[in-house]
Amino acid sequence: MSFFVGARDASESSSASSSGATRDARGARSSVGEWCDDDDALSRVDDDTLNAMLRPSVYAITREIKRRGGGASERLRSIAADARWTRDATTERFGSLPVFANARCGTWYVDAPECYFKSTDGHDKNWAFSGVRLNARVAREAAARGGCVVVDATASAVKRFPDAMSKTVPIWCETLNRAVARAGGVRWREGDDRGVTLPEWISTNEREAVNARREQFDDSLRRSGWDAGNELRDILKKPFQCVWVSQGGDGSELTLETLRAADFTPIVLLSASAPLLGRGERSVGDDGRAFTYVPGAGDDEESWARGLTPEIYRKHRDALLRANQGDVDVLISKLVARSRDSKGTGEYSETVIELDPECGLGACRVASRRVYDRPDVNDLADAFLHVGELAVESSRLATPFLHVSAKKDKISRSDLKNAIEPSIQFVRRSLPTPKARLCVTCDDGVDHSVAMVIALSIALCPQSLGADLTKDDIRRRLAVISRTHPDARPSRGSLKQVYNHFVG
Repeated sequence: MSFFVGARDASESSSASSSGATRDARGARSSVGEWCDDDDALSRVDDDTLNAMLRPSVYAITREIKRRGGGASERLRSIAADARWTRDATTERFGSLPVFANARCGTWYVDAPECYFKSTDGHDKNWAFSGVRLNARVAREAAARGGCVVVDATASAVKRFPDAMSKTVPIWCETLNRAVARAGGVRWREGDDRGVTLPEWISTNEREAVNARREQFDDSLRRSGWDAGNELRDILKKPFQCVWVSQGGDGSELTLETLRAADFTPIVLLSASAPLLGRGERSVGDDGRAFTYVPGAGDDEESWARGLTPEIYRKHRDALLRANQGDVDVLISKLVARSRDSKGTGEYSETVIELDPECGLGACRVASRRVYDRPDVNDLADAFLHVGELAVESSRLATPFLHVSAKKDKISRSDLKNAIEPSIQFVRRSLPTPKARLCVTCDDGVDHSVAMVIALSIALCPQSLGADLTKDDIRRRLAVISRTHPDARPSRGSLKQVYNHFVG
């Protein structure tokens, strides 16, 4: 585990005075911890300004760290330090519980199946149970195995846990508990009407506001089409309840034995990031090299990772951590390019997921672009539809094939929408019989391919819809897909493009 060194105590000065001090001292100090060589400049700084420079506020420190600590080298070293602590905590304290990495930040800290609890569903006055992000696999495994661990992190210098852990997961737990109670006609225990179990740092007012929405959460679950109550009632012996564990000391008393003895099924929410104290910003890794610690370094990967993924990072971890700071970006570019060019196209799985026939497309399968490298690819389907930015090697295919180009929704908000109509026409031409097999692929096998399957099912099997398409119809179809494809994770933008294609 990393530790902080070389820091001065933080003062109680306000952020405003600290920012003013930074401006006044520009000639004397270029940034926190970096003094210039101009002694005359120091002599011109008044005592109050000099004191603020020597004893900056926590706000000033964290702001400077965000400015300077955003490079890939510092982030990867921070991830490595926090991943060591995470590994020790999950194996030594909660070893037999299944572990999930919350997308996307948590995937940098632990190599485990993904779940998707979104922080925005826990934001103030936006509390929600997501009918799209059901996390049914988490519920099934936790119920069957007596609990689970969910790993995430936060980039906040103030919060120890992201809102996904503080509020989104507790709301999810309570909603499923209520569904099981209704389905089984049971009352779990005395005091079950206490509502959503939130961490102690959530205010009374917010607790009351969250619990006032419990019926809305129930409605969201019903509209999703997932009959969670009946599915879980025979395997969930005790109600789900969250406990919180962090490097800041939260949950330090918890062990697998104490959780087994509790009157609930524990959902252990483990925050990988260390608290950022006002005592400094420098950390030391196992190799003795100092670096600028970045809390929640895996967050917002688009801004720093340059195409690096957690899978590529883990495969080349030692080389990335050994590299000098100035060489890391170059090394990342080489590794990413090599991954894209190599046979197998990198880190995605060759697994083909056969979807539930209820999705409306008969024998429909979903896969990543790696499926085209399988020697048995021609045996997998009667037609292939690839929805993605990257081209695939299709020369070996003896079956109809179409590639429709579509970038991620953060880059293009219309590519997927524009690809739907030609995809519908392709499927109609290529699959003349109901028993014909379709395989829909995309770069990762969890986003665009899933959204396209939803679009195709709406277009080709409209009989299950009402007079007008609603967002609930899309959520229900995603819930059906998630039964056999628990990793399915179409982005909100992808689903929005599907909806807009049909609604206008």
